Amino acid sequence: MKPAGIKKKKILHTTTRLVLGGGVEKNIYYTIANLSKEFEFHLSCGVECKDDLFCKHPKIKMIVCPYLVNTIHPLKDLQALWFYYRLIRKEKYDIVHTHETKASFITKLAAWLARCPYVIYGLHGVTFNDPMSRLKRNFYILLEKLTIYCADLVVAVGKDTVDEYRKENIGEKIPFEIVRSGIDIDSYMQQAVQTTSDKILFRKSLGIAEDDIVFITVGRFSYSKAQRYAIEAFAELQKKYTNLKFLLIGEGELLAECKVLAEEKSIKKENILFLGYRKDIPKYLSVSDIFIFTSLREGLPRVIVEASLLQVPVVTFEVEGATEVLENGKSGFIVPQTDRKALVNKAEQLILQPELRALFGRRAQQHVIQHWDMHVMAQRLQIIYNRTN
Repeated sequence: MKPAGIKKKKILHTTTRLVLGGGVEKNIYYTIANLSKEFEFHLSCGVECKDDLFCKHPKIKMIVCPYLVNTIHPLKDLQALWFYYRLIRKEKYDIVHTHETKASFITKLAAWLARCPYVIYGLHGVTFNDPMSRLKRNFYILLEKLTIYCADLVVAVGKDTVDEYRKENIGEKIPFEIVRSGIDIDSYMQQAVQTTSDKILFRKSLGIAEDDIVFITVGRFSYSKAQRYAIEAFAELQKKYTNLKFLLIGEGELLAECKVLAEEKSIKKENILFLGYRKDIPKYLSVSDIFIFTSLREGLPRVIVEASLLQVPVVTFEVEGATEVLENGKSGFIVPQTDRKALVNKAEQLILQPELRALFGRRAQQHVIQHWDMHVMAQRLQIIYNRTN
């Protein structure tokens, strides 16, 4: 905390959108919640603003940019650039800390033009590794190469993300630091269903029997999160095992499509539950047996961290950050992307071996508690913020 009479540094965090339950939103929230006594924080996002974290936080000023949208829109993008240039000049921020691809591209350029003293590029994923044409991928890489030097520092959530940028020779001369996206570990674990009897009752309320094997996945229904692979794998497994249930938490543009896919794969409605957006995710994780994750792009998959924290063993596609949370074959299973056969095979091993599920769960939890505490994240960022000019 700053001594009386010393002005706090003013820091602007920017993000493209606030999505209910999003990992980026939680990263920003825990940063502000832990450091607001020492720094003055402002947060700006685009027009897609579903705020369930920041609206009740008294220590933050919210600014919505009416021109910042998730898709490429040349006119609005120029308007957003002018909006942030004027905002940064007016507020005289000491630091601008950007998040997500679109907001980072626009606001780090605006901060550089406005001569902000220090700009941090918060790197949460590798957009150019999304499924896309080679031409589009090369265009994204070019944009990154042209604008990354508007930042003074890149703060990435995981080593794999940095490696992907280095592989494409992006930002070779700019410093990178890894600051893992933290979790309020004590609070998260307290939200879980604690006793065996309560777990049985909660499962019963969902139509799940005591001896059922429960799969779960959490994430926005989108092309890159690719829940379709998890649904297809579950459809294969239920042909062989009759005591399986699948919980899918999240909302998004492909939710309806995934529901249709489940019907097409002849999955009974009582065996697959689309639960929508939930604030109480720890409750559902704590009554589940296997976490299945089929995302095609991540920075570091926060939901794998959260599942591991509650000792839910994970089967995941090989995606950025997965190996930073799990050791393949020792604390979880990591299979090649889009490989349904491998996904089914490893999930089946966990179905048949409850002792392996327990072993993976314990090992993964120990690793997460050591490396993903929000207080560790806040301390790392506090050092970075304080060493800037």
